[in-house]
Amino acid sequence: MHADLLKLRRKEPVFRAQRRGAVDGAVLGPQAFVLRYFGGEPGASAPGGTDDRLLVVNFGRDLHLDPAPEPLLAPPAGCLWQTEWSSEDIRYGGTGTPPVETEDDSWRIPGEAAVVLRPTRKEE
Repeated sequence: MHADLLKLRRKEPVFRAQRRGAVDGAVLGPQAFVLRYFGGEPGASAPGGTDDRLLVVNFGRDLHLDPAPEPLLAPPAGCLWQTEWSSEDIRYGGTGTPPVETEDDSWRIPGEAAVVLRPTRKEE
């Protein structure tokens, strides 16, 4: 797991960015939070592009947000969130991670897990 996390940091420049405003966070529940890493160039006119990444961490039980009112969870325009990495991966002894963003715009965040999401373009 540690090797995969280091590889993810090397592969994704947004996790290495050290600029003001490059990350924002919010509490999702008593034991869950989200961090949004904003990609793009410094000074870009509109944050929220396909270089963004979302880190969702839940130290408690499975969490269902319906609706999911946190604006940081909104994907960039024309995109959906897709799992890029999960601590629940079978390779780490987990049970796998179903999509956290559901088709009905609710969120199912696995308990005792961390999930990194990347935006992908919607198929039309």
